[in-house]
Formats: sequence, C-alpha cells, structure tokens
Amino acid sequence: MKIRCFVTTTALLLSFNALALDVKQRFDHLDIDKSGYLTHNELERQPQLLSTFIMWDKNQDKQISLIEFKNYLTNNLY
Repeated sequence: MKIRCFVTTTALLLSFNALALDVKQRFDHLDIDKSGYLTHNELERQPQLLSTFIMWDKNQDKQISLIEFKNYLTNNLY
C-alpha cells in the first residue's frame, strides 16, 4: 500500500513538472526576441492569442510576462 501511494504521488509531481515545462517551452517559442516578455508584435502570427492579449496583460504594460502567460493558461485552458 505504501509503495502504491508513493508511485501515485511521484507520478502526480512529475505531471505537474511536465506541465510547467510545457508552458515555459511554449512561452520561449513565442518570445521571438528572447526578451522574457511577449509583445503584440510577437503574437501577430498567432491571431487566437492576440485576440485575448488584453485579458492576459493583467498589469497593462503592453507585454505578457511568463507569470501572466502561465496564469492565463492555467485559469482558462486547464
């Protein structure tokens, strides 16, 4: 029983780590200039993302941070 619990807990932790890595990889792929932020210009080729830019940009600084990107995806897609 203890082994089953350990295996289940380990699998859950690995899946959460994989999800975090996936979000970071998506962000890095979109961050063309590698500034650490997504800008309106970088998302022009992604109209489905660009159309919701204002909802992502919580602090209204006209750029999306990794945290804003992660929060938006977590709250709206997963």
